[in-house]
Amino acid sequence: MNKKVGLMNNPSCFSRGASPRKKGQVTIFIIIAIVIVSAVLIFFLWLQPTYFSAAGRGLAFENCVEDSVEDAIGELEKRAGFINPEFTYAYNGEEMTYLCYTNAFYETCSVQVPFLKTTFDEQMELLIRGDVDACYDASVNDLKSRGYDVTSGAVTYDVVIEPGAVRVLIDAPTTVGATRFTRFNVNVNSPVYDMVMIATSILQFETKYGDSDTGAMMVIYPDYIIDKIKRSDGTTIYILEHKDFGNKFQFASRSLAWPSGYDA
Repeated sequence: MNKKVGLMNNPSCFSRGASPRKKGQVTIFIIIAIVIVSAVLIFFLWLQPTYFSAAGRGLAFENCVEDSVEDAIGELEKRAGFINPEFTYAYNGEEMTYLCYTNAFYETCSVQVPFLKTTFDEQMELLIRGDVDACYDASVNDLKSRGYDVTSGAVTYDVVIEPGAVRVLIDAPTTVGATRFTRFNVNVNSPVYDMVMIATSILQFETKYGDSDTGAMMVIYPDYIIDKIKRSDGTTIYILEHKDFGNKFQFASRSLAWPSGYDA
């Protein structure tokens, strides 16, 4: 009898295992931790903060810039890469920019724009300047209106046309809460690089021979339709069209012209 009572009064007999209450508390803490981690993962992997873009997790103004670039490409293609060309030829209600010209007869033309690609890049930068700033400011103001702590910086950028695309490399140091963004890239699919290269080849023929073989060029560039329209004053209109994109790059040239009444 005494042995049994001594056994029951000895606390060490129950210290080998955790109490059911403590086990329950540990289980609850584990469940809470799993719920918190799951919520964070869902937030960043599926919902994402609204100031993240789907592509680069940057400020969500890239789509706005992309729209501006697409519009600018169309404008510049119609005017051979110039915002406001000074020397043009009127044709079908449009002003065709002279890229090669001579006012003399029997002489080949001189190129008016030595570096056409560089000119296109520079004119594109000028044309979208206001839109890039407006897109960035609108994005920053939207975040601030929704309660985010935003610190914005000066925006600079470069435009590069390359095979298959026009790229805008934007440097815009920005802090949203604890997250800092610096560089943003906007890529727009476009055949304008090839069009500028084809136009450059045509100009080389115009300066040397006073004409170009557009039929042979369409064999080399099967994705393009190249129209050549001869005018009575010796001007030639060139219209390059991509068969899939539908983009048109057009310009004028006057080279090896003959007086009225004479055939070349």
